[in-house]
Amino acid sequence: MEQAREAERRRIAREMHDVLAHRLSLLSVHAGALEFRRDASPEEMSAAAGVIRANARAALEELRDVIGLLRDDGADTDLQPPQPTFAEIPALVEESRDAGMKVRLDDGSSAGREIPIGLGRTAYRVVQEGLTNARKHAPGAAVTVTIHAGADSLLVEVANRVSVAASGGAQLAGSGTGTGLIGLAERVALAGGALDYGTDSSGGFVLSARLPWPQ
Repeated sequence: MEQAREAERRRIAREMHDVLAHRLSLLSVHAGALEFRRDASPEEMSAAAGVIRANARAALEELRDVIGLLRDDGADTDLQPPQPTFAEIPALVEESRDAGMKVRLDDGSSAGREIPIGLGRTAYRVVQEGLTNARKHAPGAAVTVTIHAGADSLLVEVANRVSVAASGGAQLAGSGTGTGLIGLAERVALAGGALDYGTDSSGGFVLSARLPWPQ
């Protein structure tokens, strides 16, 4: 019983880590815009400050959830991890665009096809991790999110070009420990899929997951 509870606690903590890392990377981008864009209008400054305030509040709430979850006091918890759906991927991409990222979403091949809940959740996490990594390690780079529904599997790919010198965003290249990719690989493996990532021939970075359809 105790082992099952501990495993569930770790699973939820991984979910919260993914959400918190995504939130903080958005915060950093907007804070960088305020710092470097001296020519921004008062309206643009106010909008960026509002986004920072909202994301900071959400990040604090999520951090409190993580701390409460990881308290080793043996108490029961009613905490539940965020449960995103496949249908929320466009909103996730739009959120990154609002932060100044150049993101293109190509998911036409999956339009009209019903995506199972568990599979869609994993696909969402792949996109989330890919966008978070692009903001951290390739500020200013153009990003393409591709979703292709094949006969046997769903392919989810996030690719960014070589980063350009970013003058208006936080310089985060080289930061991070890689734990996000490790956790994502575990998540994809549990779904029966395979995760690949690395640089391509042009020097850009590609994160790709192939997720089999449930039998």
